[in-house]
Amino acid sequence: MLSLFIKTIMHKKIFLLFISFIFCSLHVSSQDSKLKFKGTSLFLGNISEDKLPLNFNFSYINNSNADIRIIDVKLPDNTKISNWNKQIPIKPNTSGIITISYSPKRLGLFNEKLIVKTNEAGLKEITLSFGGEIMAKKKTQVDYYKQKDGGLSFIRKSINFGDIKEFQKKTDTIYIFNSSNKSIKLESASTLPAFVSVQFPKKEIEPNNAEKLIITYNAALRHAYGKTTDTLFVESNDEVNPVKAFYLTADIFEDFSKIKPEKMKLQPEAYLLNTNYDFRLVKRGVEVKTVFNLKNKGKTQLVIRKIDKSCDCIKVNYADKIRFDRDSPFEIIMNTANLKGNVHETITLITNDPKSPRIVLHIMGIVD
Repeated sequence: MLSLFIKTIMHKKIFLLFISFIFCSLHVSSQDSKLKFKGTSLFLGNISEDKLPLNFNFSYINNSNADIRIIDVKLPDNTKISNWNKQIPIKPNTSGIITISYSPKRLGLFNEKLIVKTNEAGLKEITLSFGGEIMAKKKTQVDYYKQKDGGLSFIRKSINFGDIKEFQKKTDTIYIFNSSNKSIKLESASTLPAFVSVQFPKKEIEPNNAEKLIITYNAALRHAYGKTTDTLFVESNDEVNPVKAFYLTADIFEDFSKIKPEKMKLQPEAYLLNTNYDFRLVKRGVEVKTVFNLKNKGKTQLVIRKIDKSCDCIKVNYADKIRFDRDSPFEIIMNTANLKGNVHETITLITNDPKSPRIVLHIMGIVD
């Protein structure tokens, strides 16, 4: 029922557009120019967006006994005209065409007008109109594989595994299309990281065929915390580029779920009085410096597993271990040479504190 309703609405739109062309045609026929156009309103129907620009003609004939010149044509946006020169007269009983190229910026119905002015004294301008509907092109399988690498194309060449616990595995898929005219065979690279496994349901991909790589990421073998970025290389017999690179990212969390309640009170406890620093206004190139004081209020040693920075312009000096009931300074140095305007950078501390495994420090201000 819904599809029938939509079709009915679309038919009504097309009908109304067609009626508007008839009205325009009747209005234009009232002008007295001797330059007669064969069809002053063109209904162009449905046009797929991949057929643009749309090119069509308005044909005319000079029905007078004197030369006529088209001295001006007012065009709608995204429209070009050729086969017209206001310096060249149109001889009596001579026919010709003006060619229109139309490139609309959006899909949907369109109804455009051209205003033609001749050198005939005291005559009305001639209105030419054209319309129709620009339709979205039908996507084929190739349209989804936009990242080309040699003879193969990919929907994407990266996988973000997102949040993953330190002993967790996650699996995702890379889809591949052979856009060449030869079969291409894939093989695991000899340098495959220990924490990544790759499966090839079908190693040899025929021309114009799609296949996939199934990639499993094992956080337990990655031996890291926080944000990680790795490159996976897969070998092939592709003549253009035999080694294909894929990019894997993850954010690895320490798993505290197995800590028993009675032992939770013996864990380290990170404490910061303040996590924000506003340097207000500095000139570009000035080093911004500040110190955050991190205290361990817990019963065992606090360990800083890793520090993730939002900008390479930041340097952090710190001790990676803090004894219980002690504090330690975190010196932040930010180089502003490549910064400008409002700045907000972050430093994330990855800790072994079950209650505060991630502490985010904020550095903000204006670089002039």
